[in-house]
Amino acid sequence: MKTGTHLIQELMVALGYGMYGSSRVTADIRPLFDDAIRRRVAEMVYDEDVLARLDKADEAEFRAETDRAWDALGWAWQLKFGLPLENRYGLELIDTDLVRQARHRLAASDFADTPPGICWVVPEFDIKKIDGRFIREWHETGEPRIIFNYRDPRDTLLSMVNFLDGKTAGGYGSYSEFQAFSRILGTKETIEDKLTYAMSDPSFPGNGDFERSQWLLDHPGVCKVSFEELVGPRGGGTVEAQQAALQRILSFLGVDAPSDQLSQRLFRRDSFSFYKGQIGSWRKAFTQDHTTMFMHQWGTTLRKYGYAAE
Repeated sequence: MKTGTHLIQELMVALGYGMYGSSRVTADIRPLFDDAIRRRVAEMVYDEDVLARLDKADEAEFRAETDRAWDALGWAWQLKFGLPLENRYGLELIDTDLVRQARHRLAASDFADTPPGICWVVPEFDIKKIDGRFIREWHETGEPRIIFNYRDPRDTLLSMVNFLDGKTAGGYGSYSEFQAFSRILGTKETIEDKLTYAMSDPSFPGNGDFERSQWLLDHPGVCKVSFEELVGPRGGGTVEAQQAALQRILSFLGVDAPSDQLSQRLFRRDSFSFYKGQIGSWRKAFTQDHTTMFMHQWGTTLRKYGYAAE
């Protein structure tokens, strides 16, 4: 989280993908399914009685029921990915008969069975929590293709503090835990106090994510791309780095598209979680004590990801 996911989202939308799992998926970028795909989704979730009823349903009922099936399938797969949905949304949202049924029916299902043309955005990917069947499928087939997006951990921490402190235009999202930390940050008078708190509380959102994600950084089958590479000149990067990153992603996906045109789509100040989107903002916000504190806790991680200590 807070590593520039919106850059990846804008790229994937420009390439024609529908989006799923991002914290703010607007109607214009949601996946669009034809009736054949809707029927296939229904078959993955519903039992024979419901499917028989769908055969006789009018268009409105068919779309409504298949929308419900897609919602249940999405929740079920997020649970297979090990995401803490109960904590973030509440048990009542996912502990329903339909989601339980979807989870049961998907237990022996491959990710390849999900609808094509969708980019799934996963805010964390802890290999110790991911369903083993998915890991085996990915190991054996190389699909789905995984892009790992990361950012200087110091800028990531600062971005999370600003996000939870209400600095972004669209609020701080719908995760329940964010409400607690937003209120805590609201009791701190200065940005210095907020950063000190964020570094000192192990449960602060994002703390530990870089360590849990290291396997993605090291895995040869994952496409790695940093915020600093992808953001381009408007975010303090360079055209050359941005073009190289885009070419790497396009090659990884097996897509032939003009990277120079795609680059114009990436940097959006109206992204709901956007604040400044600049490389190295931590340098103006961190005191020397913050730098020392950060290096003491995360210096090894910082170097592992290729960032200099200065």
